Amino acid sequence: MLVLLVELLLLGALLVIFLYYSFLLPPKYPTNIPAVPFWVALIPFFRDVDQSDIFREYIEQPLRTHGAVKFFFGAQWNVLVHKPSYLAEIFKNEDLYQKSGNQKKIPHSVLADFLGDNIISSHGDVWRNYQTVVKPGLQRNFEATKIAQNASRLCELLRDAQIQAGKAGFSVQELLQRYSVANCSEVVLQTNFNALSSASASINVLQSAVKREIFKPVFMNFPFLDRLPFPSRTKAREVVNRFKNELRRAVVESHESADFYSRSQDGLGQRMLDAKNSGLWNDKQLLDNLTVAFVAGQENPQLCMISTLYLLAKYPVVQDAQAQLLAEIQSAGLDPANPNPEIIQNMAFLTSVIYESLRLFPPIGQLVNRKAINDALLGGDVVIPRGTYLGYNCYSTNRDPEIWGPGADLFNPGRWGDTPVAIQKQLARYTPGL
Repeated sequence: MLVLLVELLLLGALLVIFLYYSFLLPPKYPTNIPAVPFWVALIPFFRDVDQSDIFREYIEQPLRTHGAVKFFFGAQWNVLVHKPSYLAEIFKNEDLYQKSGNQKKIPHSVLADFLGDNIISSHGDVWRNYQTVVKPGLQRNFEATKIAQNASRLCELLRDAQIQAGKAGFSVQELLQRYSVANCSEVVLQTNFNALSSASASINVLQSAVKREIFKPVFMNFPFLDRLPFPSRTKAREVVNRFKNELRRAVVESHESADFYSRSQDGLGQRMLDAKNSGLWNDKQLLDNLTVAFVAGQENPQLCMISTLYLLAKYPVVQDAQAQLLAEIQSAGLDPANPNPEIIQNMAFLTSVIYESLRLFPPIGQLVNRKAINDALLGGDVVIPRGTYLGYNCYSTNRDPEIWGPGADLFNPGRWGDTPVAIQKQLARYTPGL
């Protein structure tokens, strides 16, 4: 028995050593940037901690000092980039630093099943194929009247929630999610999910279930575990399939319905269905692109709204932000029932508040979706071996004092300018080469 115990302990030690040298030991190259300890990625497993706290304690200093770091995520080492000139080089050299999403990086994962191969993560001819369908559907003039109707309904729901809460506060996230889903589905995809009228609408229930099942730290950092027959991962795949099929069902039925509100034939939902029916896309391409359009189209605006409300509530007297924003809205001459998009685009303070919110709290704070297809020399001094995945940390770059000044962490809409022209010039200055 003692011999067996010793053998098992030895086997366990050898397994740990193998895993460390195979996955957890930082790679030799690049040699001139540091590695964030692999265990930093494991901190959320053991305690509830805000990602911004992890960033400031373990990542911020080396990332800003060196412009890039080696960072463990998704069961592999990646290069996380902060320096703007590095980012510009990566984005410009698309053929060298190719987009490579989860469907290639971790093809066996539930996350890859969820988003699949789509316009955001594809490259070359495949991306150009997707672009011909998606781009016109996103660049058309959207129906502002429908967005205004949804906003009016949202205000009613907020007032009802406040009455029920009495003097206490209440969470706005669920209502903002339903509002964002309604706008994306009804205006962009031209599909009626009844998301705003019913909290128990299928898409609302399934979306919440997908978030609960997919974004679990242990499987995000070690996606190879998705290969194992864990009941929770089987359930996650089932939820993903139900979500995607419900999305397709609703889009198909809405576009076959003669009594649904008048739709542009160039809407994104119609264009995607036409691509499938014409043979340009197969069924999987339809499902994957429909899913990513829905997820990005409603989640990013929702996060922006939450961040903006938070900043306006936390810093009400900064430049009299609340009062100035209200005054601009009241003086703009907007018709609440039929708002003119051109008037909204010329509302300088509203634009600067939104830009400042996106700067401080980018909806996607970190994204690793580029792969070096050959050995490369980033910035002339950082050796990137072939096959290395690279990503960028917007949260870091957007708060860099060398770019934004000593008040980089402060909410300051005035940094963007006070006219539409000045704001666009500032945007170009802050994003050179992008």
